[in-house]
Amino acid sequence: MTIPRAALVLVLATIAALASSFIERFGPDQAIFCALGKSIEGYDIYCPKPVLNGGWPAPFLVDEPGISVPNQLGFFEDHWRPWPLVANIAFYAWLIAGAGTALRRVRSRGRGERS
Repeated sequence: MTIPRAALVLVLATIAALASSFIERFGPDQAIFCALGKSIEGYDIYCPKPVLNGGWPAPFLVDEPGISVPNQLGFFEDHWRPWPLVANIAFYAWLIAGAGTALRRVRSRGRGERS
């Protein structure tokens, strides 16, 4: 793979990974949405709930209910996880590069049969 082609694959994979943040789901991560202010045997009582995650296949954008609007993801106000984002970029790069290779093989076979 040439450097310009690899750069194009990387750019397209990054765009696809960032666009995957629109795939949202709740959990398994949890956050504290409220503190009941009561104490049982010296322990405070909190009410954790599953939080909204964005990104596929690995969620890399996680809702921060105390900072941002609850149950709504925002690029600048919620928590970014760098390693799942890198994993998503690698996954999409693998898909795009594989699709490009398959497409080139199909095209070369098509040209070979016509000659």
